[in-house]
Amino acid sequence: MAKIALNGLGRIGKLALRALLDSGAEIAFLNDSVGTPEMHAHLLEFDSVHGRWNADIRYDDHSITINDQRIPIFCEKTLDRLPLGSVDVVIDCTGFYKSAQKLQGYFDAGVKKVVVSAP
Repeated sequence: MAKIALNGLGRIGKLALRALLDSGAEIAFLNDSVGTPEMHAHLLEFDSVHGRWNADIRYDDHSITINDQRIPIFCEKTLDRLPLGSVDVVIDCTGFYKSAQKLQGYFDAGVKKVVVSAP
């Protein structure tokens, strides 16, 4: 099974995470440049549009655990500070990495595929 990382936990990133976990995907890590694990756990559980996620969500200083899957979470602004070498696919929902030049950092780190969600 492919190891998937999500970069950006805004509206789209949160919904992508919900869908991936509901389908049984393996999540390598999460990253968002702002917020804490506590804040992200709360926002994952309670969505103003989609309602409460029927999942067991817990957090500690460095991870969020969803239905017994512990997922490391980072608060990094640059790709070079993320453990991308162990990831097959990144779903980028930051809105920042939209050009080939900016996305190159993922591939330089060994990521095989990047899915970009951005306006």
